[in-house]
Amino acid sequence: MKEYYKLFLAVLVIRSIYAGYFLLTKLAFDVGMNTFVFVFYRQAAATLFIVPLAILLERKTAPPLSFSIFLKIFVLALVGITISLNVVGVALEYTSASLGAATINSLPVITFFLAVLLR
Repeated sequence: MKEYYKLFLAVLVIRSIYAGYFLLTKLAFDVGMNTFVFVFYRQAAATLFIVPLAILLERKTAPPLSFSIFLKIFVLALVGITISLNVVGVALEYTSASLGAATINSLPVITFFLAVLLR
């Protein structure tokens, strides 16, 4: 398969995963699951999946983790992804899954404008 087609296939797979995520999230919210609990379970499942891989693959090459670096990682994880997932969850509770999947495409544009404004 040519490299050109692999790129399109990767984009198609990633967008399908996003669409499935929004549909399952909306279904969980419609059943009555709390948005903050859902985000906690999502983050916990991701941690349980990624930490063993990181320990196995990066054990010998990882630099030592100081307290200041740990604190920076913690704050970035809290502000960066956790708050944005909670905002998306609350917004998805009041809108449709198709709107949530469509607005995910605007994130790179918003990031670009913020990077230009705050440089």
